[in-house]
Amino acid sequence: MLCSACSTGTGSPAFRTRCSTRWNPAVPDAGPRKRLSRGEGPASFVSMQSRWSSPMMSESLRGTRLRVGETNMRSVLLGSICALTTVLVPQARAADLPGSPGAATAPGSWTGLYIGSYVGTGLVDTHWGPEAGTLGLENGAAFTDTGAASGAIAGGQIGYNYQTGPYVFGVEGELGTGFLFSQARCLSQAVSICSTDTDLLATLTARLGYATGNVLVYGKAGAALANNSYTVSGAFYPGQFTGSQVMTGWTLGGGVEVALTPQVSAKVEYSYLDLGDADARLQNGFDSTSAPVSQSAQMVKLGLNWRPWGPPLPGTGTGLPSPGRDWTGFYLGAHAGGAWGRDAWSAGTGAFAEATGDGNFPGAANPMGLLGGGQLGFNYQAGPWVAGIEASVSASDLSGYARCVTDSWQHAFACQNTVDSIGSISGRIGQSWGDLLVYGKAGAAWVSGSSEMHPTIETNRFTSSGTRWGWMIGSGLEYALTRNVSAFVEYDYYDFGSHEQTYFDGTDTGTARLNQRLDAVRMGVNYRFGAQGPDVAPALAVAGLPMGWTAEVGARYFVSTGRTQFDLMDPFETSRLNSRLIYADSSGQSLETFFRFENANGLFLKGYAGLGTLSGGGLNDEDFPGVAQYSNTLSTLDDGHLSYGAVDIGYELVRQGESTLGAFVGYRVLYQNMNDDDCLQLAGDEICDASDRADYPALLDAVGLSETETWQGVALGINARLQLSDRLRLEVDAAYLPYVTRSGIDNHWWRPDINPLVQDGNGWGTQMEAVLNYAVTDRLDIGIGGRYWYFATDDASMRFPGASSRSPMSFYVERYGGFLQASYRFGDVASRDAGLVTKAPPAPFNWTGLYVGGALGGGKGSSTYASPFPPPVSGDAVELGGAMASAQIGGDYQFGALVIGAEASAGWANLVGTDTCFSTAEAGALSGFNCGSRVKGLGTVTGRLGYALDRTLFYVRGGLAWDRQTDSFNNYNFTGQIIDHDSTNTGWTLGGGLDYALLPNLSVGLEYKHFDFGGSSSFATSAPPSLAGVNLGPDGLSFDMVSLTLNYRFSNLDRAR
Repeated sequence: MLCSACSTGTGSPAFRTRCSTRWNPAVPDAGPRKRLSRGEGPASFVSMQSRWSSPMMSESLRGTRLRVGETNMRSVLLGSICALTTVLVPQARAADLPGSPGAATAPGSWTGLYIGSYVGTGLVDTHWGPEAGTLGLENGAAFTDTGAASGAIAGGQIGYNYQTGPYVFGVEGELGTGFLFSQARCLSQAVSICSTDTDLLATLTARLGYATGNVLVYGKAGAALANNSYTVSGAFYPGQFTGSQVMTGWTLGGGVEVALTPQVSAKVEYSYLDLGDADARLQNGFDSTSAPVSQSAQMVKLGLNWRPWGPPLPGTGTGLPSPGRDWTGFYLGAHAGGAWGRDAWSAGTGAFAEATGDGNFPGAANPMGLLGGGQLGFNYQAGPWVAGIEASVSASDLSGYARCVTDSWQHAFACQNTVDSIGSISGRIGQSWGDLLVYGKAGAAWVSGSSEMHPTIETNRFTSSGTRWGWMIGSGLEYALTRNVSAFVEYDYYDFGSHEQTYFDGTDTGTARLNQRLDAVRMGVNYRFGAQGPDVAPALAVAGLPMGWTAEVGARYFVSTGRTQFDLMDPFETSRLNSRLIYADSSGQSLETFFRFENANGLFLKGYAGLGTLSGGGLNDEDFPGVAQYSNTLSTLDDGHLSYGAVDIGYELVRQGESTLGAFVGYRVLYQNMNDDDCLQLAGDEICDASDRADYPALLDAVGLSETETWQGVALGINARLQLSDRLRLEVDAAYLPYVTRSGIDNHWWRPDINPLVQDGNGWGTQMEAVLNYAVTDRLDIGIGGRYWYFATDDASMRFPGASSRSPMSFYVERYGGFLQASYRFGDVASRDAGLVTKAPPAPFNWTGLYVGGALGGGKGSSTYASPFPPPVSGDAVELGGAMASAQIGGDYQFGALVIGAEASAGWANLVGTDTCFSTAEAGALSGFNCGSRVKGLGTVTGRLGYALDRTLFYVRGGLAWDRQTDSFNNYNFTGQIIDHDSTNTGWTLGGGLDYALLPNLSVGLEYKHFDFGGSSSFATSAPPSLAGVNLGPDGLSFDMVSLTLNYRFSNLDRAR
């Protein structure tokens, strides 16, 4: 379709340029969880689990307080970003409006002053060194630990470039902010909790780049700065030590910047910051001390830059549009979105002051949740400027838990704030550019909900509810879809300040100060009453983005299920499994927005961000042993949170019409928070048995365990978009993450002495995603898709308070599900009118011939064990997940539309998992064994039968399969060994998929395979006696894999004759 428009001379000038500059085959040469008193020392920790300086820095900066008020500084910065957006985005949109197509292209230069803004994700690692003075134990060993903070960031930059030839020299300053809060087990005996709140990150750098066309590839290096505030609390000293500090160091990074209009460019950038080391000065009003701190940070950013004067940027037109739509009038609409933020409790009186004693009060939580509601407003337009007023209200389910009101680390409260509704009354001001309105807003805001504080070991609840007032600031984009209907996306920052709240439990009263701040992203639609102007939907017109750019922006509703598992080993006998937690079958619902921008030269930028809730499922908490024997408790999961994001930059290696094949490098982030209640013993131990539940009624309905985790890392992948028909398009992503980091917090609410525990680790991951889109119009698409994530650690650990060694850990996480989506496309798009005309179906391609190729994918499965013992309460089955990459060779023969073929494949795999087996075998207090499997290689010999339809071959396949796997049995408690058994197993496979003829010699496809291998070869042990002669290998192994396939064909794929 695209190339036929080129050959006939139809389409916009930029559209024809896009066709002629991409590869065209038709044109040659185109280019109590434990009881509170049980256990002392490391041995009592076997059932618990966890998480928690620069030579360039002058002495004059050490200990400097940069906190003119965290809220004020953050607010000023966010206000500046919002104001700048109202300037940047209209400029970026300039060439996408009436009058810009066909504008003259100037030679252009990157020389000139620019200002801009960015959003992204940040990771800050704060390393606490040893300290054995005021904050330590007498003669206590000093330990080190690292706290990891991650979260969304936003900021701005100003700089100057000078271009000579293709080289661009520059200097740039950046300033950003975000909720970057970390905790670490630190200082003497690791009995303290060291918290770091990094509210500002800044850099001053030199840039060196190489320009080609309208693309600038650059590196940068220079000085870096971070503003931190610290809190330190522990079991053996009163109160809380606090301090603040500016850390300085150096930064190194790079990125890609693309000119969009004569004045505006967009960038994607990565930066690493080494902030050196320094002594953090801490005091609690009675005493002062210091602790050594070192810090580093990583940032991934998307940004816009605006040049207020100077020559136009390279390769861009010189024309500017005039305002189009008249936005004057009343409007009514609806919206949905998500919010996250920070709740901080402090300054308790009454019952809370009594409960605190010599401990400390403060606690902080990171609430998160969905929101949805409506808005009513009025706009008045004068020239390009639009002023208005709007009232908005949203129902919400934001909440988060914090540890607070701690007394000598033997008793503590759990604090939770729940937001039921958010509202605002704001003024708006913006600029109209054709069908686009870019605006900023500010005004009054309120939040309504309830707050609860309760002792973690008791049933009484101190509650408070009401409405708190504050202020908000934000900015957004609104696009007119028709004369009366518009769609918008908006970011808002809310600050409700600090308010004293009164709490009452029916008997006692206490007050506490609650400071609350929120960030929110909303998407919605508005209906405008009495709108004037032509009733022409922009979706029916071809708008031209600069330089042949196209853009797709949309929203998704993602429903998923997931599983998080971690295995905890002993800190001294590191081969001995102490505990395992499995958070299984947690259901997620989330809203997300996604985008894809691509250029005629093949460069593309894509990504998504989502936020939602987790509920349902259960937590199996196993201890080996518990108090007296093997323990397995079951709790229900509820009130969890989910957020995630991705950004990829890539290049289209091949384009055929609207079908493309590209490679990308990207970044992935996954955040999950899970909370449990109602602990019930399933095995024979005392933990949460009937007696425990009678003695501690809070076990029935109070939060017991929480796990909060963040996974992030680099992704390498392949993206394929296959135009199956005029209106149907299949898009597939396959990515492997060779290195990911994991940071986590494990809250044992019934154990103040170990709450929180800080986890860290690194590993790998994989992701598969596919979506089938239907083009409703030339620009509006709807689609349905699926997604699979899997992450695992190779190296992870945590430290219990008082333990001299870290406890090794293994983490496994998977989440998968389906989504519905809708998207809108801007720029040069192919007409779908051909799909409305009845025409004879084209002859299918001829698939006869030999081929070689490869596949990249991932999947999940399970293995089972034939236990001769009584059925267990859980276990005797292992959940597996992971990635695969393989090569294949095959051949097809076609007669008519039918295709038969054969294929052989072999490759690498990494599917892993562990779980409990033979837990009911007679083994005394050491019952329960750890079994696991790792599939390391896969191969198949299959036949396939297919049906060819135009460029697509739909097929089913089946045949023989083999795998190479290692099965393990942990028998450390009896023999001091972990038995690893290697075997090659045979079985069968059955599946199906589609192949798409992208080029005469290249096909791209999506394939599903089910594998079944039956049992592995057997192996056994002689101890304990009850296991003598029992086959320790799995008696069944099966899994399901989805992969993206690429095949080179030795015979051309031509139309069948």
